Amino acid sequence: MKQTLEEAAHSFAESRSSGSAFPAYYVGFIAGAEWQKERVIEALSSILDNWVHGGDADCIIAEFEEKLK
Repeated sequence: MKQTLEEAAHSFAESRSSGSAFPAYYVGFIAGAEWQKERVIEALSSILDNWVHGGDADCIIAEFEEKLK
């Protein structure tokens, strides 16, 4: 099941709180997702900066997947 960020944030906030705390959970989820996105971009950038030239895209992707684990 593929969700948008907003749908996932709504589900998360709804599962944790109803009422006045809902907006805080919603906004916190969005902020966390954005933070994680930045870390992923930094990881990919690090991989590409240190990549030995001559590799193909499959090798780049495989190394990126390993860094994410």
